[in-house]
Amino acid sequence: MLTYLWCFFAFSFLGWCAEVVFAALRERRCVNRGFLNGPFCPIYGVGALLIVKLLSPFSHNLVILFFASLLLTSLLEYLTGFAMEKLFHAKWWDYSHRRFNIQGRVCLGNALIFGVMGVVVMRLVHPFVMRLIQMIPSFLAPFLAAGLAVYFVGDTVVTIRTILDLNKKVAELQK
Repeated sequence: MLTYLWCFFAFSFLGWCAEVVFAALRERRCVNRGFLNGPFCPIYGVGALLIVKLLSPFSHNLVILFFASLLLTSLLEYLTGFAMEKLFHAKWWDYSHRRFNIQGRVCLGNALIFGVMGVVVMRLVHPFVMRLIQMIPSFLAPFLAAGLAVYFVGDTVVTIRTILDLNKKVAELQK
């Protein structure tokens, strides 16, 4: 279980890094693209863990791994977008201007990228992350993971409270 937690943190952080770099290149300035205040994008942590856990039997077949990753991560992105819209009454991303999208929550272009990234995660990133995790001294690993978990939960709580408070203020202003 501890290994899954470390993988979640690593993939969430790496996903955040990728989002920030991509946004910085596009917008020519540094932007925190994560949902949380801190350097984590949980959807990437969940997506990578799902790929590693569910698609390992297909790791030898790149075509199946690609398409299974594409479908799995697109489903995750769709469901996450749907849930966030219902919970926070806002769209966190909108692909409705792109071709081949489904309700603006997923689009073919991103799905193809996620398929490729699923292969990259399974073949390159996950083995690298596992080597890093194995370098953490075993007596320290639970304490460091607990500290990260407390930070992550705290960041999540603060972020959600801030969003809900802001939504409440916007609703009051609209009245």
